[in-house]
Amino acid sequence: MLTRSLSLLAVALVAAAAALVPTTLHAQVGLRPTVAAPQSGVRPAFDQVTLGGAFGGLSGAAHLDQAGTTDWRLGWIGSVDATAWLHQYVGIRASGSWAQDSIRGVALPGRGKFNKFTYDADLVLRYPTSAGSSTVIPYVLGGVGAISVHQLGGDSTWSKFAGNFGAGLEYRFGRLGIRAEGRDFVYKFDRYGFDKTQHDIAWQGGVTLSF
Repeated sequence: MLTRSLSLLAVALVAAAAALVPTTLHAQVGLRPTVAAPQSGVRPAFDQVTLGGAFGGLSGAAHLDQAGTTDWRLGWIGSVDATAWLHQYVGIRASGSWAQDSIRGVALPGRGKFNKFTYDADLVLRYPTSAGSSTVIPYVLGGVGAISVHQLGGDSTWSKFAGNFGAGLEYRFGRLGIRAEGRDFVYKFDRYGFDKTQHDIAWQGGVTLSF
């Protein structure tokens, strides 16, 4: 099920990116805008690379067992990322995050708290809109990578293939911006007698700096 979901996500993202290719070929001048010609304010003036940092909450979206007695407590997540903009509407993001949450409703050897480290590459599709002297930028993203899970108080650490998808909204004024973003990290949790497709839902607020 996880492989099928990720395959469908990849097909959808590729199709969306392919739909934008004619626009890219027809308007090459839009690939690298400058401060002097920001395309009538629609596209941000500083917009070749965007760096971001964010912090927020993390929660598991489903129970780990069939009885519904074992689930995840609310945790936290912090992340950093860098996006290279290939086109007005398309970018490639590399990101990493550190999260921590805990399992409740079951006795585990060691502590029931876990550190989770994610690293992934994502396709970002956005639609910048002028808002006076600022720019409002709704966007969607999705991609693949991996997650490493470490149990605190124990020597158990493992890594899994992970996919993710989400959406966000950025408000940019000059080089600086603020954003709110939600993402779903999907991977297989198959330890301690569980065998579940895990959904870690992260919601974060952060800042951006563009060049």
